[in-house]
Amino acid sequence: MRFNNNLLLLASFLGVATAFRRTCRPDLTGEITGTGYYTVTNSDTLQQIAADFCSAQEEMDAMNPNVDLKSGTILKVPCRTRKRDCSRIEGDYNGYYTFVDGDQLSMIAADFCIDVNTLRSLNPDASETTLSPGEVLKVPCAWN
Repeated sequence: MRFNNNLLLLASFLGVATAFRRTCRPDLTGEITGTGYYTVTNSDTLQQIAADFCSAQEEMDAMNPNVDLKSGTILKVPCRTRKRDCSRIEGDYNGYYTFVDGDQLSMIAADFCIDVNTLRSLNPDASETTLSPGEVLKVPCAWN
């Protein structure tokens, strides 16, 4: 799928925001693998935090019962490393990710908390055999 770079430049002036990925500090106590900690900021909502850690708000509630969500609060979260960020248009669930050399659709999908079939449905013209570095894919980008 090819996008006009001038259009993307124009979109950047009209409200496209580069998302930031929340990171976690792994829980090294050995109690439960795959969990960690995240420190809440002023602009966070539980729904955004859950989306960024590929979980549901209900799962976050279960991991953090009766939490007071304010800046500085430390939450227990699912914890895994992600490499990719997206740019999104304010008010839209989806955003854009620029394909780089060595990318695989399965790895991109995992970083954006979806499966490959969902990624393909968002990008019907995209396939690993036709994508080149610099091409733009539509991806979920709701966490920011």
